[in-house]
Amino acid sequence: MAVKRSGELTHLQEKAIVALVGEGSVAAAARTAGCGERTLHRWLKEDALFRAEFKRCRRESFSHAVSVAQRLAPVAIATLGRIMMDSTAPQSARVGAACALLRFGRDSVELDDLAERIDTLEDRVVAEQDGEAGRV
Repeated sequence: MAVKRSGELTHLQEKAIVALVGEGSVAAAARTAGCGERTLHRWLKEDALFRAEFKRCRRESFSHAVSVAQRLAPVAIATLGRIMMDSTAPQSARVGAACALLRFGRDSVELDDLAERIDTLEDRVVAEQDGEAGRV
């Protein structure tokens, strides 16, 4: 049995985190890591350090996927545009491409609007905090 020093993960826990991020289920992760499924569930429920490191690794993995998607977005948009404009493509493909482009455009506008609203709210909070600090 691996000895866990305070504030550190065991080697098995590190293997389990890598498996959890890469596998599709806790059961598969347990098999890959070489530990029990109940052990993984217990670590996820009771071990704050394990949970925090798992969340950090999962966020890092997702961040990488988002970076890849951002890098490929212009190619995807161009591909959809070509399909939409191709008069020889099936109507269903042309309509699907048009819908995807419209959704992307709408979602982009909505995200920009939300970002602007958040910036405005943050500015108000800072101004209010500054006003309160001046009164103290």
